[in-house]
Amino acid sequence: MSKNNVLRELLPRRKESSMQCLKTESPTKPRRVSLACTECQKRKSKCSGTTPCTKCTIEARQCFYNPAGDRRRKAHTADLLNFRAALYRIAAKLRSGTPEEISRLIWGIQNLPTDQDAVNHLVDGCLLHDDLGIH
Repeated sequence: MSKNNVLRELLPRRKESSMQCLKTESPTKPRRVSLACTECQKRKSKCSGTTPCTKCTIEARQCFYNPAGDRRRKAHTADLLNFRAALYRIAAKLRSGTPEEISRLIWGIQNLPTDQDAVNHLVDGCLLHDDLGIH
């Protein structure tokens, strides 16, 4: 065998280098910003969501956010407040209602086909307001 045909020995890859490869090969997904600052909204440019945002810092603009413009967060907050109010009404009825009122409440929950239907029915007030007399 000649010297030119000799293959070099291959060694297994070190663990830390394989971990570095995994980290560099899979970039992280960019974070979505719920609300852009007013300057980025005007210019229809991508906002970093920081205070001040990156674009406003680079271009020396005044950066401010209008919280009333964040419709997604506003709707979510309103939904949570409705669920919380319904939960308080249910707890109050379970604590102070008559056995008949509590039975009707439980019957209404048990006889709806899905959990989501039961929650919607309670939050919409069908069981809490009309049937049980809670106001």
